[in-house]
Amino acid sequence: MKQTIDHLVRTGGGYGSRIESIFSFDSKQGWKERRSSANKRKHWHDPVASPLPHAPSLKMYCLYGTGLPTERSYFYQLSCDKVSAKDVDVDQTCIDDTEATCSNGTTASDGNPPESPYYIDVAAKSDVQNITSGVRFSDGDGSVPLLSLGYMCQKFAEPRSKHNPSGIKVITRERMHDAEISLTDPGRGGPRSGEHVDILGNVGVMEDVVRIATGLDVEEKVDKDIIVSDLKNIVKRLDQHPSGGLKHAV
Repeated sequence: MKQTIDHLVRTGGGYGSRIESIFSFDSKQGWKERRSSANKRKHWHDPVASPLPHAPSLKMYCLYGTGLPTERSYFYQLSCDKVSAKDVDVDQTCIDDTEATCSNGTTASDGNPPESPYYIDVAAKSDVQNITSGVRFSDGDGSVPLLSLGYMCQKFAEPRSKHNPSGIKVITRERMHDAEISLTDPGRGGPRSGEHVDILGNVGVMEDVVRIATGLDVEEKVDKDIIVSDLKNIVKRLDQHPSGGLKHAV
């Protein structure tokens, strides 16, 4: 993980190395600093390092779509002609037509971040693992994977959760994507779309939002989980993994 973050800081553009003065990617350290450290603001973006506020009367609603193939991870190759000694070990073998060994490379001289020496391996394919042209797909809303959408909502809702110390009520309301083609509105997926942005026009989500905003029959109509995906099993498998779950981050 550290090697990946270091590489992204060097080649990712944007704030570059300055990002470390704004954000921290160390969840364990963030959990230790969550109350007293002057640097705790650097961890506010990380739900693993920052618990929910002390607000026992607050309710939290997780509303999102599911049922769409969503990019989850990628397979990369290393391009020798773009590699820098900072990016890889000098004895690392490049995966290209010549199978050459990387020994040097070029870095940016104009002050901009160096170009990344990695590119997506489009030859990687597997129907069993949902890998197409170097991209592994999972369930999600077409933009955000299900794991990112729902995992922390499930952990927040657990009894005596360290990440929800005041017991805020957390409700998850998933919407299975069910697109329709409409001649009067061809650019959208219809009233039951679960796509990342299009879900704002989902009739079920709109009803939930209106009821939450107005307080109309919220407890009877909205304050109940709707789980239509395999989220529960995914959370269970992740928590049971030797290197998974929140137990390694707090």
